Amino acid sequence: MTDKIKYHLRRIINIIGAFLPRLSRRGRIMAATVCGLAVLLLAGLFFIRGQEAAGAKEAGEQIARLAQNIRNRYQTRPDYWGLSTAEVIRQKINPLSMAVADGRLKGCFGNDVQVGADAEGTAVMPTGRTFVIACNGLNRRQCVALAANKADPAFWLGVEGMRIKNAQTDRLFDWSTKELVLPASAEQAKKYCQTDNNYVIFYFK
Repeated sequence: MTDKIKYHLRRIINIIGAFLPRLSRRGRIMAATVCGLAVLLLAGLFFIRGQEAAGAKEAGEQIARLAQNIRNRYQTRPDYWGLSTAEVIRQKINPLSMAVADGRLKGCFGNDVQVGADAEGTAVMPTGRTFVIACNGLNRRQCVALAANKADPAFWLGVEGMRIKNAQTDRLFDWSTKELVLPASAEQAKKYCQTDNNYVIFYFK
């Protein structure tokens, strides 16, 4: 049991304990039932959050491995000309932990991952020396967890920017903007991630 769960349980027990002497036998049974349900609800909530944090960490590791695989494949070329999601799948550049289903590259959240010049997986044009890896179709919790994932410092050396994009907002985090500097915090990500259909887009050099 985590410290957070223990803290919230103590608060619930203290609140119920303050009113318990005033309750009838039936009221006490109901209070005990409510307390039990609260315990289950809190445990379930923190379990889900823990799973999402673990999923975000795995997704971040997948992105880092995919980016390194791409660099290794293109290291003898002057640019990333021709790089796209379709090319990654065709050349089997993706790490084994990233599934391919019906011609689509999947991340550990089960979402689509696009690679190329943009978040749609468009092929990089000649002389293009940067590329994008985009995780698309994320819900709010997935978006926040991935955007604020504390990746290894070595990962950020190859990142020029990270964008959170959805129907309501489009925010780029980079190394030069004071308010939206990399890496993003959970508090910042929560401001911009919406209920669903979020894009978290990484720009690599």
